[in-house]
Amino acid sequence: MIVVYVSVKTKENTVSEFERSLREIQGEVRQMAGCVKNEWYRVPDAPQRYVIYGEFDTKENFEKYLSSATVKRIGAELIPLLEAPPEFKHYEATILETN
Repeated sequence: MIVVYVSVKTKENTVSEFERSLREIQGEVRQMAGCVKNEWYRVPDAPQRYVIYGEFDTKENFEKYLSSATVKRIGAELIPLLEAPPEFKHYEATILETN
């Protein structure tokens, strides 16, 4: 499993446009092969800050996502609305079983 973490801060006057585009793009991501979860959260005490938590079932599906038209759309539509480049991390992870 690939776990994805992204943190962004929008420009002050782009919050509405960012959220509108994000909703559309998030719908595309959720339909992609291997997407287990894709959730965006607004940071409560910082209205311009957002965090994503995502999961892909395999490294191969995550790599397909990274080379997809959807990621190109993120670069074209969302990145220009940000105050700074996003903080992006991903990890290959294994779920720990608990009994």
